[in-house]
Amino acid sequence: MSKHYIICSACKTENLNTDYCTNCGEIINVVLKRQLEQQRVQEERIQKELNTAPTKAEKIVRKLRNHPNPLVRLLMMIANAIWLIIAGIAAGIAYLIGMIAA
Repeated sequence: MSKHYIICSACKTENLNTDYCTNCGEIINVVLKRQLEQQRVQEERIQKELNTAPTKAEKIVRKLRNHPNPLVRLLMMIANAIWLIIAGIAAGIAYLIGMIAA
């Protein structure tokens, strides 16, 4: 095992083969520090998405999907199927245009 000496930026203590400072406990491994920061940012982003209120359109769609009247639910499913077909056709056209341009 190789020896890696890292000097802590907080207390200037020299540390041997460790991710945390033996004196003050500060993270001294740069890779670990970046990973922890990325995890923190990702968790904040997830919490922000969970805490945002649904839009009016999302509320209406949810109501119609769970409507007590089966006819309304059927119409919603048909509208959803039509939307998916249109989106698929649009994606296919975009793909063909991209292949022709390349």
